[in-house]
Amino acid sequence: MDDADLKALLMAGAPPASDPRFVLAVMTRIEQRRFRRELAMILGLGACAMALLVLMAPSLQMVWDHVPQTSNLAIALVLMAVTLVMPQIFPSRD
Repeated sequence: MDDADLKALLMAGAPPASDPRFVLAVMTRIEQRRFRRELAMILGLGACAMALLVLMAPSLQMVWDHVPQTSNLAIALVLMAVTLVMPQIFPSRD
């Protein structure tokens, strides 16, 4: 028996070079972990922004009373924009 025959016998029962199902399962877990991490960061930033607004609202009431363009909708839009932009500025590290 020479080396070519022995190599053919050993390779006959070998697993495939790549397993697409395993690769897909691993990539799915990585993406789910990344999604959960980014979702937690967005929700945390939103909660922090709301808490900061609650703490600062009494002192900002005087400013809001004198500026007619400022409305609750504008404040909500600014908070939403900050909440969505912050994860882009500070991306999560894998």
